Amino acid sequence: MKKITLAEVARRAGVGEATVDRVLNERGNVAPATAERVIRIARELGMKRVLPDEWRRLRHVEVFLSDSDTYFFKQLSQSFMEAADTLGKRRLVLHRTLVGEREPDRLVKKLNQAAAVRDGIILFGSDHPAVVAAVNAATDKGIPVISLVTELPGTRPLAHVGIDQYAAGRTAGWLLEQWCRQPGEVLVVCGPQEVLVHRERVRGCRERLAESAPHLVPLVLEGREQNPLIESLVRERLATGRVVAVYNTGPGNGTIARLLARHGLAGRCIFIGHERHATTETLLRQGKMHLTLDQTPRLHAFRALELLLCHLEQGAPPAAGGHIDFSLITRENLGH
Repeated sequence: MKKITLAEVARRAGVGEATVDRVLNERGNVAPATAERVIRIARELGMKRVLPDEWRRLRHVEVFLSDSDTYFFKQLSQSFMEAADTLGKRRLVLHRTLVGEREPDRLVKKLNQAAAVRDGIILFGSDHPAVVAAVNAATDKGIPVISLVTELPGTRPLAHVGIDQYAAGRTAGWLLEQWCRQPGEVLVVCGPQEVLVHRERVRGCRERLAESAPHLVPLVLEGREQNPLIESLVRERLATGRVVAVYNTGPGNGTIARLLARHGLAGRCIFIGHERHATTETLLRQGKMHLTLDQTPRLHAFRALELLLCHLEQGAPPAAGGHIDFSLITRENLGH
């Protein structure tokens, strides 16, 4: 039987051989109607090779992340690339844009541009009114938007992917109540308060302490994820001798641990932070940190892309939703 060539399929379909090659090898960048015609003709001619079952046009997805150099956002950015390779192979083109957490105007501009050319948007951003308006404008155009890590009140996202940040703060407050028997100050070191995730963690901790731990006085220090500022603020309070615990809602765990050690408080002053990485693991093993709350950036990336692709290809997200459970990591469950 005569072997069917790419050239023959191309001639019958009225396209070039390169187009046939892209379609049959599922490399995308071909109009859906053209791709369907190529596949149909290849089947009719009896081409002896595995043919795509159907043509799926490539979906272009924009992911907006913080340009922060913190461990969490570095891992989150890398995890989106891994998730795209795993979940979106031959189905997805991933575009990543990094925007400062205190640049709402720039984020709005980029959001508006993405809404004009992308099939879907995954977004970490502040709940600034202009950002909220831009997200709603995108959804009004029929562009599905998934909010990531921090919710955006006043918007209508397809889903929100993240942990319950308020519950994380309350959990930290409850643990502080259990561990701190002596009265004193609790330093609540946080990132920029214009970002809802930090406000929610702080609010949860303060409200939990106010409910049942009147002997603990929370003092909020806005370190804004800047180690020199964190060091200055924490050092000043430690000098008073009234600090019995520290809850750090963002980066800077290593800086805080060094300050506690200088004041002879390492291991004695209760220290709770966020994220599991090399620094926190070392501090936990050394007994200089008591617990860290981990939210698993890799799971965020995979869950967000899964939800969005399911919606784009099937019309509805899976029932699982975007809630992520956070983990409590201590020296006892670190493993070897």
